[in-house]
Amino acid sequence: MSLAKIISILSVLALTSGCVSSAVEPTIRFGVEPLVPPFESRNDKGELVGLNIELGNALCAELQKRCVWVDQDYATNIAALEDNRFDVIMPMTATAARRERIDFTDNLYPLSSQLVARKGSNLQPDVRSLEGKRIGVLAGTSREAFARERWAPSGVTVRSFQFNDQLIASLLTGEIDATLQDSIEITEALLRHSRGEAFEFAGPPLKDPMLGTGVAMAVRKTDSKLRDDLNAALERLKLNGVYQVITEGYLPPAFEESLRYQPNAEGFPFSDSVRIGDTIYLSGVLGLNDKGELTKGGIRPQMTQVMENLRSALHSSGSSLYHVAKCTVILTDVKDFAGMNEVYRGYFPADRLPARTTFAGKKLVVPGAKVELECLAVARR
Repeated sequence: MSLAKIISILSVLALTSGCVSSAVEPTIRFGVEPLVPPFESRNDKGELVGLNIELGNALCAELQKRCVWVDQDYATNIAALEDNRFDVIMPMTATAARRERIDFTDNLYPLSSQLVARKGSNLQPDVRSLEGKRIGVLAGTSREAFARERWAPSGVTVRSFQFNDQLIASLLTGEIDATLQDSIEITEALLRHSRGEAFEFAGPPLKDPMLGTGVAMAVRKTDSKLRDDLNAALERLKLNGVYQVITEGYLPPAFEESLRYQPNAEGFPFSDSVRIGDTIYLSGVLGLNDKGELTKGGIRPQMTQVMENLRSALHSSGSSLYHVAKCTVILTDVKDFAGMNEVYRGYFPADRLPARTTFAGKKLVVPGAKVELECLAVARR
């Protein structure tokens, strides 16, 4: 056999060996639309960058697999996943409607959806405020589904856009009145730039099952092992600190982002309530009527006014008497304990009485006040 023939055979074997090696190399194929900084985009060199890219690569490294990134239009990615064009949608918010078709990992990080409108518009993220308004959303997102289900039937015009730059252009020219967006994404795309100086978040973040609670990864229902492997790898990244190193450069501190203060209505130097996530801390309430006068008649009428004031404070803070977890009662006379209890008990369901502490003090800040009530509650869902 000639030397040339031997070299030719060896070359073929080498190529064949390389193909086999490549074919069996363990990979995870991520479907991604790289148009959403700071989560996923391409830099000036065409390289994929962003929070979700770094998390995906870290998960692959933890699982000793190679990441393969597949460009995919977000609006059609569920169908593409089902057609086996890739193995994981990165990222996607888990909702009940989507779970009917596909499965999800644990959340990668929390999600915050907020309305953005022109400053001074006085818009709020509810149907009463938005009736007759035009709201822009990105096609295929949970926010699009939410707006069409919750707002459109009440006279809100919902316009869907394929790309964020198209949506923002319409917002800048006034073709739409507001947009419902991921808070970090819209901050990066608009609010932190000079062209966004005339716009701001309108109202608090929305809480609704249709919007989900965080950002996850989606897999086919038949890929439960891949889902479990990704969850386990994510947990290991959190334990070894890699997750924190990656996310701290992109996500604001959860504690600071969730702090929301409701100023005191009379201008006193404290907040009527402070909300941290879904937990609401309420300042103490007294038996003062709408005119700021102390209710007369003894402990029972005064305690009734206290409970009505608590009900109003809870409602203003996004909660209710049904959602109170803990209360502290301050009495100026321990002999009023029975009368206070009688009124207090009547305001709560028998099977949802809050945890409570009661103590007596010599006097309260308002002369003649017999009782003050301070409570902690959770937000309505």
